[in-house]
Amino acid sequence: MIRYQRATPDNYPDILEVAEPFYPDTKGGDRSQGFLDKRFTTAMLSSINQRLGLLIAEDNKQQILGFLGLSPFSDGSPSPVVDSMLKTLIHTLQSELLDKPFIFGPVCISRQAAGLGIFKGLYQYMWQYLSPAQYQTGFAFINQDNLHSLNAHTKGLSAEIVGEFNHQLSSYYIVRYLRPLDHS
Repeated sequence: MIRYQRATPDNYPDILEVAEPFYPDTKGGDRSQGFLDKRFTTAMLSSINQRLGLLIAEDNKQQILGFLGLSPFSDGSPSPVVDSMLKTLIHTLQSELLDKPFIFGPVCISRQAAGLGIFKGLYQYMWQYLSPAQYQTGFAFINQDNLHSLNAHTKGLSAEIVGEFNHQLSSYYIVRYLRPLDHS
């Protein structure tokens, strides 16, 4: 049985372990299965968890199978890439498309949990976790070279590409999630 919940500081080492194979600089890393642009630290995970939440999926042995970070849609993100995305969204999207927004991500599913529906489970739990009165629209950024992740978001969860931006030497898509009607 898979359990979804908010992470605690005791989970951070296991979350970092789940993420490790997905960094491009990891020996034997396979970018074709998705990748993370930035190496996380315990301090970064703590910041995400304190800002809005860091959700985890764990099995009955309390092994972390995946995680999903959530952040408020506000200036002062600890991530410069998120700040670049926010500036793009604020300047290009109509205000009604920014209904009760939040930031979705990072998200990472362990290699051994691939195909178990963990990503969809985290997504569904996210909508239960977030107050409908405060959060209706999620935004995430995806490196344009990360087709595996793009497909997981757009085909697997029906996210919509709503923009593009550049940060340093990388190009990113911005995807948008709307709260499903059954999670209002």
